[in-house]
Amino acid sequence: MSTDTLVVEELSVALSGTNIISDVSVSVDSGELLGVVGPNGAGKTTLLRAIQCILPPTTGSVTVEGQPVERLSARQRGRLIASVPQETRLSFSFTVEQAVAMGRNPHIGRFGTADNTDHQAVQSALKRTQLTDFADRPVTELSGGERQRVLLARAFAQNAPLLLLDEPTANLDINHAINTLELVRTAVENGTAAVAAIHDLDVAARYCDRLLLIANGKLLAVGPPASVLTSQRLEAAFDVKTVISEDPTTHSPRVTALSSKETDES
Repeated sequence: MSTDTLVVEELSVALSGTNIISDVSVSVDSGELLGVVGPNGAGKTTLLRAIQCILPPTTGSVTVEGQPVERLSARQRGRLIASVPQETRLSFSFTVEQAVAMGRNPHIGRFGTADNTDHQAVQSALKRTQLTDFADRPVTELSGGERQRVLLARAFAQNAPLLLLDEPTANLDINHAINTLELVRTAVENGTAAVAAIHDLDVAARYCDRLLLIANGKLLAVGPPASVLTSQRLEAAFDVKTVISEDPTTHSPRVTALSSKETDES
């Protein structure tokens, strides 16, 4: 039996008779960050939703900690999978601490109340995301970057073995984006398995242990960033010619897309 935290086997999802993703297989172990990259509409978000069983697979299977996700209740899934959605809007004027405490709901019985373990998990999540001083502030008064940290803290409070993130740096300025990914890396280094859909290829290459490249719902490659981000594969996925170099500071792959004029001149 596999010891991987997440195992996706031959997963396909169809909506209204159209395949959105087809035959995707990948596994992610604890202490590993898998980046899902590809063009808009490639199926990145669909893959994350299928892993959570928000979208039921047409074929294939998803297991987390050896448990088939589709057989679990919502509460059981919440103990295994924490997610950070792309949408940062929160409709009600919860305080930051109340919003983060929602991450403990899967651990509390239907008519139960939070105990000391739950309280400690919330306080730890607030501290890790530098939100302790914001605990009593309404979430609706926060900036976009601060709200993103609240969603991340809520996920951390779940203490789930698998963390899913859908474009966690979208709409964030560079400072908040880097801080968010540094927090995710710290969680991974502490043993969490994480899967993140990331649109910025350079950022994905810098922070992820492996990348999964998807286009038109099909898996094109999975492996270390340097092996996945090749000019040939990126042209197949994005329909653009690229030059791959090494970042002199991070030593990770750096992708430069070429215009048609630059292509002709080369």
